[in-house]
Amino acid sequence: MNVHSEMAELLDGRQKFFTLPQRLYNDPAFFAIEIDGIFKRRWLFAGVVAQIPKPGDFFTVPVGPSSILVVRDRSGEIRAFHNTCRHRGSTLCEAEQGRVSSIVCPYHLWTYDLTGKLRSAKGMHDDFDRSEYSLLPVHIETAGSTIYVCLADDPPDFSVFKATLAPYLASHELEKGKLAHIVHVPVAGNWKLVVENSRECFHCPTGHPELARSFITVYRQPYPQSMKGLEALWQRCAAAGMTYGDSGRQDSGYRIERLPLRPGCRSITMDGIPAVTRRLGQVPDGDFGTIAWSYTPTSFNQVVSDYAFHARMLPIGPEQSLLSGYWIVDADAVEGRDYNLANLIKVWDETNLQDRDLIERNQRGVNSAGYRPGPYSQESEMGVVNFVDWYCEMMSKYLGGPERRVLRTA
Repeated sequence: MNVHSEMAELLDGRQKFFTLPQRLYNDPAFFAIEIDGIFKRRWLFAGVVAQIPKPGDFFTVPVGPSSILVVRDRSGEIRAFHNTCRHRGSTLCEAEQGRVSSIVCPYHLWTYDLTGKLRSAKGMHDDFDRSEYSLLPVHIETAGSTIYVCLADDPPDFSVFKATLAPYLASHELEKGKLAHIVHVPVAGNWKLVVENSRECFHCPTGHPELARSFITVYRQPYPQSMKGLEALWQRCAAAGMTYGDSGRQDSGYRIERLPLRPGCRSITMDGIPAVTRRLGQVPDGDFGTIAWSYTPTSFNQVVSDYAFHARMLPIGPEQSLLSGYWIVDADAVEGRDYNLANLIKVWDETNLQDRDLIERNQRGVNSAGYRPGPYSQESEMGVVNFVDWYCEMMSKYLGGPERRVLRTA
């Protein structure tokens, strides 16, 4: 039996409402199939527009064994390319972020302009045609302040998600914001454990005491309708002309919702008080909760009145992931005058580090001889159940199985 058949067999035999079989969390061969079956086909959250405000600004994105280069060209357009020289395949930019006037391969000095066109290839033969060796482009889209890339030749439709998200973010004007802080946290855990952790707050009351000060961490089904203060929040939003409610499609892998914070809190901070005195965009004064959205499998986001926090989750290896955090504030907000950086980042910075420790402990346990798939709570972990179902369906389709495999329920 080949590795594709072995993976399909595990997917066929897994129990719904249970964690996945062990090999799906640590097998290098299965990880390689997931890169092809999911990460080379899905739109992936790459970074934020505010990372590259000027022409020549760039950042790189690791996706498994691949690297993507995102750059702003001289006309202001944001472009994405495979971070690979067309000469002999050397990586072009090793830095995570920087600024260049042109893209130069350090190996043999092939030089590309910011649109990806090859401009110089010294020492090549007389009939060498530079026009045939531009950088290979990668599909790119923006949504609010976020940038998404897709490695597929024919990417899935992005327009429905983008159009659904836009009215939620209209007042916040994130595309005009600036990047206040960025952090990268390597995690010794499989990417699915990282996503699972982000899709529930069952662990939050004990795992994230800082977050629990302002964020509602205990809720019941039906979600989010059971959350205290939700109806009053939606009434305030309606009166202010702001979009509210929840939207999402499991088959498309995204969810968008406006949620209440704890009583008396107007931001996700240590004391519930906004960390930035300048509100984002045109957000009116008052309590408008948080806009929470996720796009599977690489992002979750929280947008409050004074800042946005974007979390990026990328696969690096079978048991290695990269968790990144981005804080966006109003473009005119000045550190030291309008906000204290330590106060701004405290909650999510602590949450990232706590999540790293929880995921790494989870990975060690999953790797042990005593691991057996365990039951998810159908009261508090339905977001995880939905993700795992989405993952199994995506992989099943890629492996050539039926569109929806019949799962054992007991």
